[in-house]
Amino acid sequence: MIYLDSHAHVDVVPALNWYDSAEKLVARMDKAGIRMAAISGYLNAPGPNPEGLKGIADAVAQYPDRLIGYARLDPWYDDRCVETLDAAVRDWGCRGVKLHPAHYTLYPFGQETVKLAHRAGELGLPMLFHCGDEIMCLPYQIDRLAEKCPNTTIILAHIGGFFSGEAALDVAERRPNVLVDTSEIPFPGMVRKAVDRLGAEKVLWGTDAPCCDIGHEIRKVELAGLTAGQERQLFCENFARLMGIPLEADDAGH
Repeated sequence: MIYLDSHAHVDVVPALNWYDSAEKLVARMDKAGIRMAAISGYLNAPGPNPEGLKGIADAVAQYPDRLIGYARLDPWYDDRCVETLDAAVRDWGCRGVKLHPAHYTLYPFGQETVKLAHRAGELGLPMLFHCGDEIMCLPYQIDRLAEKCPNTTIILAHIGGFFSGEAALDVAERRPNVLVDTSEIPFPGMVRKAVDRLGAEKVLWGTDAPCCDIGHEIRKVELAGLTAGQERQLFCENFARLMGIPLEADDAGH
């Protein structure tokens, strides 16, 4: 099986004692057999670390066949944030957007985030949301954004978190532009429920590595009772289709 990770992280900020380097992530990917991973940092741009997007670009440049850069952004900056997204694509080669509303305290359906989401859709970039039980990260709040931005692909990370999984599935079930990812939640049953309700094509596999254990993230999908074809969709085919990653027939286990 080839694994493509839709949700991982790279960030090195010594002042905050963060040392999640590209080398560290790729070593863990090698051990688990992961071919490629989408990465974002832990701090938003524009923001306290003006070199953050360059750090993601440098990681991708170091491992161009292994890493895909996502721009982690702060919609509080409004037009400047949209300009930062344009620069992230133009100058740093970013291919997706990561948002964590609890970190910048804006509701996801507010005008600043809607403006950013529209621009992401125009650029053909998926928008990955931290989606969980924290205020401003709840599935039904992100649903209001998805309704306003139907041409933007929105991913609800963690299938809504520990207590909001049913709400996340409700949103993804009724919005054609909404997907979910499996990272971090520990429940194989929720992975199975997501596939049963949404179809395997709307469920992405992610690890949240190095924050979460990759082996656990693989094993919980294996324990979900899916067919071999559904596992292939989650582990590689869905993200390959989303990002335009070519797969040979043997890569997906055909």
